[in-house]
Amino acid sequence: MVFTKQRLEYLLQNVGDMAFKRRVKTIINGMEIQSADKILDCGCGEGFYLKVIRDFSDCKLYGFDGGNEVLSRAKVELSGCGVQIDKGDIYNLPYQDAEFDKIILSEVLEHLPDDFSALIEIKRVLKPGGVLFITVPNHNYPFMWDPINKTIETLFRTHIKSGFWAGIWNMHTRLYTSDEIISLIKNAGLEIVSVEAMTHYCIPFNHLFLNGMKRLLNKGMLPGISTAADKFRFKENNGSRLNPVNMGYRFLNIIDRLNEKIPLEESSVSIGIKTVKPR
Repeated sequence: MVFTKQRLEYLLQNVGDMAFKRRVKTIINGMEIQSADKILDCGCGEGFYLKVIRDFSDCKLYGFDGGNEVLSRAKVELSGCGVQIDKGDIYNLPYQDAEFDKIILSEVLEHLPDDFSALIEIKRVLKPGGVLFITVPNHNYPFMWDPINKTIETLFRTHIKSGFWAGIWNMHTRLYTSDEIISLIKNAGLEIVSVEAMTHYCIPFNHLFLNGMKRLLNKGMLPGISTAADKFRFKENNGSRLNPVNMGYRFLNIIDRLNEKIPLEESSVSIGIKTVKPR
């Protein structure tokens, strides 16, 4: 299958998280994937990036994560796709020096107690001249994305740390300013190719709505729309305009068109950085 932007839109048709969808588009377009590449998704979670890449490329794919539950889903979704899935310690990756041509590190560093050591270890397994594409949550996030935490941070210099209402902070040790993530990357000895802000325009509480929907779907309470609401089931979504989930997707896509080329100084949900390991 030849990669096209139209094909990518098809693969992402069941993704309701505006910020996640924007990250996937940015990373896939920015990686410039070749058939000879050996690619690692470090912190692959359920393996969606790998699923998308496999649709249009026969390159060698590896997924790594430390979580049992997400890797169980990844193994199911990637079964028969020729993707190697590994579990372990991100500070001691089970790979040789300079093994990968390209590495995805999306929404991972913010979870780690020692982000610098993890970045050094990831750099170790990247080939000289290889590409590492990083995304992290932006501390300068839009008010509309998480009004609750934005208000609490502004008034009380704190935030909700965990649980349903934790929003952008949920399970995160830190968020990053653009200066902070750029400094971290440079100190790790990586060269920065590009930095961009991702997802400024959004609907209020987008992530809270999606988390609520996910809980209902996991309990089997919305069987009529479960296929359209599962990002992995894009091939089973017939695109019916009467499906309320598809209606919502069309509305979100209209808003997301405004998110092309957001200035770095603008508030955004994520920061994306394309880096290269020096030769």
